[in-house]
Amino acid sequence: MADILEIVDRIEELAASGRKVPMSKMVLVDPDQLSKLIEQLRMTVPDDYSRAQEVLRKREDLLSQGLDEARRIRASAENELRSRVEEANVVKEAQKYAEQLLAEAQQKAKRVLETAEAEAKKRREAADQYSQEVLYQLEQDVAGVLTTIRHGIEVLDARQSAKAVRSA
Repeated sequence: MADILEIVDRIEELAASGRKVPMSKMVLVDPDQLSKLIEQLRMTVPDDYSRAQEVLRKREDLLSQGLDEARRIRASAENELRSRVEEANVVKEAQKYAEQLLAEAQQKAKRVLETAEAEAKKRREAADQYSQEVLYQLEQDVAGVLTTIRHGIEVLDARQSAKAVRSA
């Protein structure tokens, strides 16, 4: 499926290849071709939205991986603590070391989560900005084509009115 910019390019080509109305800047375009291109646009926009959703899904995956890593580190720290406690008379050192590992694990998990959230936010904002820019451009292009079509209709209406006056 074509992306939005390709479809917009085809709309521009359609407008450029249309028959020019004599003595005006207006161009006649095939409404069926224009309708097909507009329908393709309607089908393409959800694809761009799906890509933005994919970015959000990846954010969730990163967060999940960060939590899994934090749990693994914590479990590792707890296992290390149990192992040290079971060993002989280094109970105090083992507890201190385990607490340090746990604190480091929590700090690392916090950093991973903050990084993942910041990256997800940037990607979401970039996806939103991209979608907005594409939609604004699409709106401008479609408005231009519609203006061209309206001018063509007005010229034809004027011709028919003039023809009717001459016939009467």
